[in-house]
Amino acid sequence: MKLWRIATLLAVTILAASAPLGSAPAVEITWSSTQLNPVNEQEWARNTMLRPFEEESGMRVRFVSDLAGPFIDRLVAEARAGRGSVDIIGTLHGDYPLLVAEGAVQDVAAILRQLDGRPDRTFVPDLVRAGQIGGIQSFVPWMQATYLIAAHKQAMRYFPAGRDPMRMTYDDLLQWGENIRSATGQRRIGFPASPTGLYGRFLHGYAYPSFTGSQVKKFKSPEAVSMWRYLRRLWGVSHPSSFTYGFMNEPLLRGEVWVAWDHVARLLPAFRERPDDFVALPSPAGPRGRSFLSVIVGLGIPKNSPNPEAAARLIEYLTRPRTQVLTLQGVGFFPVVREAAGVVPTGGLKVMAEGVTAQATATDARTALLPIGLGARTGEFVPLYLETFTLIAIQGRNIEQVLNDQARKLEEMYRTTNAPCPPPDSAERPCRPD
Repeated sequence: MKLWRIATLLAVTILAASAPLGSAPAVEITWSSTQLNPVNEQEWARNTMLRPFEEESGMRVRFVSDLAGPFIDRLVAEARAGRGSVDIIGTLHGDYPLLVAEGAVQDVAAILRQLDGRPDRTFVPDLVRAGQIGGIQSFVPWMQATYLIAAHKQAMRYFPAGRDPMRMTYDDLLQWGENIRSATGQRRIGFPASPTGLYGRFLHGYAYPSFTGSQVKKFKSPEAVSMWRYLRRLWGVSHPSSFTYGFMNEPLLRGEVWVAWDHVARLLPAFRERPDDFVALPSPAGPRGRSFLSVIVGLGIPKNSPNPEAAARLIEYLTRPRTQVLTLQGVGFFPVVREAAGVVPTGGLKVMAEGVTAQATATDARTALLPIGLGARTGEFVPLYLETFTLIAIQGRNIEQVLNDQARKLEEMYRTTNAPCPPPDSAERPCRPD
């Protein structure tokens, strides 16, 4: 018995001696996000995206997915209480104005400067500017989603001669459609204009800012009148079944449509299935630039983050080109740094990533953002633009009269909600169409 006790004591002593002196539990980072909510995406984030960071840093990341309402309520309450439990956040750009107004997030300008100065890290400038709210840099861009033009390679032979499709204008798009119709007798440009489609996003986020420089303020301007005259002509070379299209990957794969505009997630299945058959092109440019609608997700640090240094280290990891590509492959959100396009493997994802990067980094790019501040009336915004399109382009009503009538509805919506103008407008309140 004495010998057994001595052996046991010796074993305990050896184990104690083998432990590092002064060792402490690994740092745990709490990351709260309104994105990657589906269960499969949460599991992917924990097991695939974050695992290399944990192995490299020795830190653990507790990824907490939450809905926007409870997410914002928690951060605001902790900011007011003067103590926090969340180290880093990831949410849509539209959530940050309220967080900034409540003093719930830190200025991350210094972190962004350090990252943007690296040879492998060039952030898209417009996405960085979207985070400049209330006099601070409220977030570091993390992911983006947008809309592009996809085209069958056979359609490229009809693109206007001497023009560059990567610098396409709205005049080029119209001429392209006319060339295809003249050569084939078919209208091969397609838009997702069914009730489940996203054509309304094209109207308020692409056409309006490209022609007028504004989503709202120039709604009934002379430039808007010219735009609607153009859209009537463009609809005349668009596929007549566009009213039935919700996801443009399907008519592209069937060959009904040769040139299509849609959200990247809705085009991606066509590129995955037949990557050698399609090209991804930036959306067209108008008289006021190449506007594109970007859904931006940003990484921020709460005001009372317990571990802001660890949060900054995680931000560095999440914005690396290879991590950005991993995110693209895992959940379909596109990179926010230019260098990532060169890291994407061959195939449909690479084709689309190159198109997204070309659009976002174009010299004439104008980033439009989703409207914020409309509250319960948010659901009225897009239908108003679609109704305007139906009245003008389909029913042939007088353009000026329709715009005056619809502008009164838009003005009343913004006056009663006191919502700011959505970019590229200046964020004045209330936002009123001129």
